[in-house]
Amino acid sequence: MTLAPAFVSYEFADRKEFCLSFAASSSRRVMLVPPLFDEMNRMRKMLVDVMRSLHALNISSLLPDLPGTNESLIALERVTLADWKAAVQACAEQHDISHIASFRGGTLAVADIAAASHWLFSPIKGATLIRTMLRTRIASDRESGLTTSLAELTARAETGPLELAGNVISPDLFAQLSAADITTMPDQRIVRLESDSKPSDVQIAGSALWLRAEPDDDLAMSAAFAQDIAGWIGQ
Repeated sequence: MTLAPAFVSYEFADRKEFCLSFAASSSRRVMLVPPLFDEMNRMRKMLVDVMRSLHALNISSLLPDLPGTNESLIALERVTLADWKAAVQACAEQHDISHIASFRGGTLAVADIAAASHWLFSPIKGATLIRTMLRTRIASDRESGLTTSLAELTARAETGPLELAGNVISPDLFAQLSAADITTMPDQRIVRLESDSKPSDVQIAGSALWLRAEPDDDLAMSAAFAQDIAGWIGQ
């Protein structure tokens, strides 16, 4: 029988946001911060597989919903990157989390939590994420017979909500993400795929699931992530 996660919550901005949780018997635990936008959807199955593998290694894990995503009751267009940073910090404090594993754009939401130890998978700049979403929008518009450009969409995003890859993004979120850089943490471990030549502490064989057209998994990669996280946390 497949182990099912429990639902727990954290308080943020006078409301509850949900988390998936796998509780183990040991005191070791880690919070997973998901990628952003469509990458979050494509990689969610993989993240849950990582959590199951961590549980098998007797490590508890928590996967929070960011405000404006999944089961959150606030609209995404009302959310900023500053909100995501504050929400992740609130979740970490309320659940007594000292180790955080963040993935892709999710690394931008943990940049202010200097007191924690950070495991970062394939961190990216916010501008890179925004540029990819803009290009996706341009391709979608072209299929609908519309002609748009990066400059035009950027100008529109600076003055009002803009839909990118099915996400309605506010001018504040657009601006904050565009300026968000990869932050060096006091205590960090950077993990990348073997196909990625950028600097890292370790490389793991696996698939770039965020590039897939549909959500997918890679069980061997998920297990390798869990093993590396367990070794990083230690006893």
